[in-house]
Amino acid sequence: MKLKIIAILLLSFMIARADENVSSYPLFQYDIVAHAAKEDLSRGRIEIFIEVLYDDLLFLKTTESYDAEYEISVIILEGNEQVDGDLWKESVSVETFDQTNSRRDIDLTHKTFELEPGKYTVKLRLEDVESRKSYAFEEKIKVDDYSEPPVSGSEITFVRQIEMDGDRIKTIFPEVTTSYKGLGHPAFAYFEIYNPQMADSARISYQILGEKSKFTYRRTASIALSGERSAYSIPLPTDSLSHDRYNLIVEIVANEKMARLEKTFYIRWGGLPRSAEDLDMAIKQLQYIANSKEWKKLKKASDDKKLQAFIEFWKTRDPSPGTEQNEAMESYYAKIDAANQAFTVMGREGWQTDRGIVFVVLGPPDEVIRNDYPSGSRPYQIWQYYSINRQFEFFDRHGFGDYEFVYPVSIAELQRFIGRQ
Repeated sequence: MKLKIIAILLLSFMIARADENVSSYPLFQYDIVAHAAKEDLSRGRIEIFIEVLYDDLLFLKTTESYDAEYEISVIILEGNEQVDGDLWKESVSVETFDQTNSRRDIDLTHKTFELEPGKYTVKLRLEDVESRKSYAFEEKIKVDDYSEPPVSGSEITFVRQIEMDGDRIKTIFPEVTTSYKGLGHPAFAYFEIYNPQMADSARISYQILGEKSKFTYRRTASIALSGERSAYSIPLPTDSLSHDRYNLIVEIVANEKMARLEKTFYIRWGGLPRSAEDLDMAIKQLQYIANSKEWKKLKKASDDKKLQAFIEFWKTRDPSPGTEQNEAMESYYAKIDAANQAFTVMGREGWQTDRGIVFVVLGPPDEVIRNDYPSGSRPYQIWQYYSINRQFEFFDRHGFGDYEFVYPVSIAELQRFIGRQ
């Protein structure tokens, strides 16, 4: 059964019941990579790679299969003027219902646009045709004139597989990585080297730096160059990397001139919610729903046993054991994300504020009574939960939007209402 996550309407910190359930996560992951045009180093091209999880699409049963369809629009702007774009649909067909809920199977689509050197804005939008759910991104990109520098390189494309023709790269199979989706294994970093001065060889030096793990990996290689354009790939040790954000830095030296490329990638451990970038933080955020015995076990777990303790905690709460997805876990961390969007104030993340605590444990209220501009008193809000016959009162003591409990409420008291709504 697909995950249904409570949605919240965020407008001037107002909270309301949403009319329908929507995903708190992007419907797609993407990567935009700039290269030189295939026939001319003085012009550029951008490659747009878009990945969609089967689980994020709505499939309909037909006589012989389950089918889904999504629509993608791309608009490319230079300043306020549209210079290129496209609109197209993609279809996905699978044989079994289980495949429709897969968190491993991905549909990949790809478009290429040739552009003059300059600065552009790329707007992407994807809509699931059946559910009408949609998600949009906007990104600034720069396209260079690769014929001018003595040596330069395209941006880096992460790939999961490479097909060779002798010692030349024939075909690549890209893989998108974001904070929601890590790279698998094997994985490679692919880029093109532009060499208008026709140097015979180059030295490639690269390093991988972990953000939290402080992991460091360095390698150097000398390669032969084949004319003004050469393709090269670097194997990434993803099978030995821990859950973290990593920075890949590549330096290309030819004829004593250097080009530098840089790109971020992610490694994600299985069993964590999509939004979690840090296991320690994901565990800390369980303090609102863990009982005292569970909390003590999580806090005392050694570094090599933290992940297993986390997985075991959520395993006992999984409403559909045996499936890839733990709906309870994803729903909980979706509320963490929503609280951060709605209630972060004065340097404190939303899930740590008084309103955020109530929201994370009990979800959005049935009704909010509010007065943000009272005469002669502090701004206040009253959250009503009719199903448990309970209300919570908050006031803004200092006038900066940091609403605190009027009557303090303990986490233990909130936990007594779990499951009674």
